Amino acid sequence: MLQSLSTASYSNSGMPLLSRQAELWKGAKPTEIRGVPQHCPASDLATLYPESIVGSSDRLGWQNIRAIQVQHRVGELRVPASDNHCIMLNLGATLYLNVRSGKRNFEGSVHAGETAILPAGSSWSAASEGKHSQKALLMYLRPLFVRNAVTEISFSYKEVALTPQIGFRQRHIRHIAMSLFHALNEANVAGRPYADSLAVGLAMQMVRVYSTLSDVQVGHGGIPPYKLRKALGLIDQHLAEETEGRIALRFVAQHIGMSYFHFSHSFKQSMGMSPTNYIAERRIERAKKLLEQTELPISDIALRAGFSSQSHFTTAFRRLAGATPKVFRASI
Repeated sequence: MLQSLSTASYSNSGMPLLSRQAELWKGAKPTEIRGVPQHCPASDLATLYPESIVGSSDRLGWQNIRAIQVQHRVGELRVPASDNHCIMLNLGATLYLNVRSGKRNFEGSVHAGETAILPAGSSWSAASEGKHSQKALLMYLRPLFVRNAVTEISFSYKEVALTPQIGFRQRHIRHIAMSLFHALNEANVAGRPYADSLAVGLAMQMVRVYSTLSDVQVGHGGIPPYKLRKALGLIDQHLAEETEGRIALRFVAQHIGMSYFHFSHSFKQSMGMSPTNYIAERRIERAKKLLEQTELPISDIALRAGFSSQSHFTTAFRRLAGATPKVFRASI
């Protein structure tokens, strides 16, 4: 099935931004990869390798997915950990990946036309034989978007621990990736809604890949699925009932029988983001729906979405949605 399960080896050792849209994908922690500047946002390859970026969706205003076309000619490509899942489609010569996920290393080859899935929190490097350039399309999806996209379409979603998958062929993922590749290069007016719809399909296919694996490696430190579902239910219930204020995460942790520290750490292991960031993204999603479906003043929407002030709401919305609430509403 997936070649990565048979070819990958494991060990216990270890641009200035093209547009404001790139702000949507910032926020990852500094890298620990040798030779990469410590201050760089993990997902901002345009800062790390500006000469290798052939194309980027940052200038196109895509909301649900970030796509970067890379052609790296010199040496090894080293990419720090990101808060977002990355799906890679190899567009050229065979690539040799070395992925660090948690305390484990994963290695494998990705031939032309094959795919690799690099879960949130994974740092990785890629090299090619001889003088061949490294050509790839990198597609980034937020963990929360993946979860929401799958559950909203009533797909039978199964919580699984994501581990790197290196060098496999999956016809649907390749088809979606090539569609995004063409949309990236054509950059037409219909690109944004088209790309955002493709992002939903890509999220579903990624979950399907993991759901069909009988020997998916369960990551250490995550919250057991039944406890995670209970925690998410408590948080979502609070979000649905509140008008403003902070969610008592200590209460959530206590309710599922965990200490607050263990809960926070394990939540990020399972969801790819902290509980606080999860809550912020959920509030922004609610705000987006209110901006789209109502004519309420932005100040009222801020309160209904759980923000203490309009200025706080505007700052958070711009950080997570790439535009102010006013600009977002005007673009609908």
